[in-house]
Amino acid sequence: MVPEVLEVELYRRLADSIIGRRVTAVMADDPIVVSPAGGFDHLIGTKVDQVLRHGKVMSIAFAEQTKVVDLHFGMTGRLIVDGRAALESLVYGASDNDRWTRFALTFEHGDLIMSDPRRFSRVRWRDMESATLLGPDVFTVPVEEFVNRLESRSRSSLKAVLLDQHVLAGLGNMLVDEILLRASLDPRRRVESVNRQGLEGLYQVMNQVLPELLARGGSHAGLLAHSLRRPGAPCPLDGCPMVKMVVAGRTTFACPVHQQTSENAHSTAVGDGS
Repeated sequence: MVPEVLEVELYRRLADSIIGRRVTAVMADDPIVVSPAGGFDHLIGTKVDQVLRHGKVMSIAFAEQTKVVDLHFGMTGRLIVDGRAALESLVYGASDNDRWTRFALTFEHGDLIMSDPRRFSRVRWRDMESATLLGPDVFTVPVEEFVNRLESRSRSSLKAVLLDQHVLAGLGNMLVDEILLRASLDPRRRVESVNRQGLEGLYQVMNQVLPELLARGGSHAGLLAHSLRRPGAPCPLDGCPMVKMVVAGRTTFACPVHQQTSENAHSTAVGDGS
């Protein structure tokens, strides 16, 4: 698996234990991952005030600081707190190794480490009050706003819109495939081909999938497990051979039978709705 909203929520819960701790040392000198590299030493002596999450971004706020540290985990970033990891492994990552530490906060007792062997993660300063470019978080977006935001991208494919972090923050490739599988909707369908009732149904499915998979341990724990993400694997709902396609630039698996297509979506994969 890769870090999607569920994995980052598990990271946030693990990191709750650092609230109230005072920073005694900072490692932030990787010029690819951290910006500004070497520019976090002023955190030494401050206390962690909050650990927040919006979509796939985890933020750490410090007492008497006007900025927060945003941690974007990318494809291969993992969080380790006091030697414990919320996730034992990532599909595109690897086991822990000190040389893969890209950012670390040391406290009077314990530490927080971002480990990333491939350096896809990012650590950034952000003004606490600055406007975010992300859409509403998928765990808290109301149904009316969910539907309106999808309808504002009416000519895009369902998968493209659900993956767009400016529309909704948090969903990644595996979760979108899982949600559309359970909602019986073809990922290539344009939003405009699904009526309001259908979009509200999609919202309900999303709100069933997210807490269910969070309780199971992450995005990998759905019906569409890794072992089924291959052409010809049996659909977990009806047993028909799954098909592999590229939708919105992402590798996609879907059932050609029960995932309903619109009249013009049978053979043409829709990209980003241009």
